[in-house]
Amino acid sequence: MELISILESFVAGLIAGFICGLTGMGGGTIYVPVFYFMLGSIKKAIGTSLLVILVSSVSAFISHMKAGQVNFKMTGFLIISGITGAQYGSLITVKLPDIAVKIFFVCLTIFLFINMWKERTNDDQNCSTQIRSSPVNLTLIGFIGGLISGMGGVGGAIVLVPLLHLWIGLPIKICIGTTLSVVMFNSLSGVAGYIHHGLVDFRMGVIAGFVAVFTAMAGSKISLRTDNRKLRKIFSIVLLFAGIAVLVRR
Repeated sequence: MELISILESFVAGLIAGFICGLTGMGGGTIYVPVFYFMLGSIKKAIGTSLLVILVSSVSAFISHMKAGQVNFKMTGFLIISGITGAQYGSLITVKLPDIAVKIFFVCLTIFLFINMWKERTNDDQNCSTQIRSSPVNLTLIGFIGGLISGMGGVGGAIVLVPLLHLWIGLPIKICIGTTLSVVMFNSLSGVAGYIHHGLVDFRMGVIAGFVAVFTAMAGSKISLRTDNRKLRKIFSIVLLFAGIAVLVRR
């Protein structure tokens, strides 16, 4: 493995791990573009991304759980449906041409950026007592998040956080903590499919994952002390840059 690849993996883990803890995103919006540049294959970039996400999300989840920012009543529905969706997502991606997967990822990030950037009236709520949800809604959201996880190489938070915040009305900080529990299982389910098809670079994944464990904890601590509106804006900006990064890669 070349020195430049080691350094790039290290930096990817450093940045994406921090973003994972800060926004609840598994870091795939950073990993996928970086690994895409390094490996030249969008499918292998997605598989390797899911491996690192699995490691970093565990670290970030523990920090948010300790702070009481996880709605465990929702996690069961989200996790079960998310695992199913991730399996379907990975199967779909393996059969699609690279360009189709690339276009899908870019369109997804731009669409969610626009929606998350808009002002919300419940941004300053810090409890989950006013949420309006049902098992059907949560199951549907979980499946969509899992499907996107398997197809886009992300942990699912790129979809779950916006949907829980915009559709269910869950406060952004609890969205982040709750989503991290789902990200762990989505990434585990998704990466299994990619490993089966030989679409995971373990060397890069291990390096980035090791670094991400520590930076995810740092990001979590800052997230818990950051204003809700600022968190949503940060989330939006990360989405936009991720879409641009993949778009410009030839």
